[in-house]
Amino acid sequence: MKQRRIYPWVICFMLLFTLGSCIKEEALNMEADIVGVRAEDDIFLLNPVITNNQVTIYLQPNIHDLAKLDMKFDLTPGATIELLQDSLEMPAGEKDVNKAIIDQILKNGVYYKVISQDQQFAKNYLVKLVKTDGGFVPTEYGFEDVSIDKDEKYTIFFNKIDGQDFYNWGSGNPSFSLTLSFGGGVKEPESYPTKTTTEAHSGAKAALLETKLTGSFGAMVKKPIAAGNLFIGSFDTGPVLTDPLSATQFGLPFNQIPLALEGYYKYAPGANVTDENLKPVNMKDSCDIYAVFYNRKKLMAAEPDPKKRVSYLTGHNILNDPSIVAVARLENGGGTGDNGFVKFVLPFKYSGPVVESDVTNLDYSIAIVMSSSKYGDNFIGAVGSKLIVDDLKIVTKK
Repeated sequence: MKQRRIYPWVICFMLLFTLGSCIKEEALNMEADIVGVRAEDDIFLLNPVITNNQVTIYLQPNIHDLAKLDMKFDLTPGATIELLQDSLEMPAGEKDVNKAIIDQILKNGVYYKVISQDQQFAKNYLVKLVKTDGGFVPTEYGFEDVSIDKDEKYTIFFNKIDGQDFYNWGSGNPSFSLTLSFGGGVKEPESYPTKTTTEAHSGAKAALLETKLTGSFGAMVKKPIAAGNLFIGSFDTGPVLTDPLSATQFGLPFNQIPLALEGYYKYAPGANVTDENLKPVNMKDSCDIYAVFYNRKKLMAAEPDPKKRVSYLTGHNILNDPSIVAVARLENGGGTGDNGFVKFVLPFKYSGPVVESDVTNLDYSIAIVMSSSKYGDNFIGAVGSKLIVDDLKIVTKK
């Protein structure tokens, strides 16, 4: 039988044709995120705090001239950003758009729209500038001021200081929205672990933290429960699945020396404590309330890589970082029974010296942390545990 001869150039042509048909154009990026903010002048006190839909920029004290503020947004690759014109309210007679933007960013914030490289996805961010001349972590909290996230419908706690809204409180609610998305839950304020209640010690509202199941999605990734939590700082949804302890960013600058943390609480633990596999654990659930005062400049200076330098503590080091100079913590977070609201007074126990002039210059930060399950960060707790906190106060040195 006669063999057919296949010439080398035919083989090469066929290989090239085959490879060419397999190689497709690289897909365009579908992410639409703000990942950083820069300014030419050194006007930021902290790295801008970026959450799922908000950017908060804290200015250095005594920054008054913002007429030529030129902020640059770092975006996910290929994404573009534009001002949402509908969110900008031009005062009557005002013709300077840049001035109107700055004034509104300082007052209520302005929305920017980020559009992904593939043009298929978009996300709106509320961008706020915050002046810090007189400090921006108040000493008293009644938890009366709340708003509802317009997309995910969870409760957001904030504080009003001199007519300005300060979004100082973070929670795990943005992460829990994934549970509702994948598990078919209803996105409404009551569905989330951190919310508000009318069962208050005084006023109309108090903070309610509840430990909840995360459904099939949470169980699949060994995160079956979510403890209700509320803390001074912010929550980053980015590492929530790969490194959840890094998602919590604890602490903001504080310009006073704290002596004690006091307030009122009710706690009803759930019936059955389980672990990360939803297996029973022979223990009773307990809540956690504590505050940490730390030297922010020391924390940042300890990191030699400027790109990894942060101004906040995380779940990895919130109670053991060398920058911490004082801790106030509830010793027994067991159930309060039928005693109604119970008052707590937690003195700050100092482990190091404090330079008062550095405190005045906002070189130190404070973090307040509350959780409905003390070991909820390790996904150990009882579903149904409820912690109510009201009338929180930081007692400071006069």
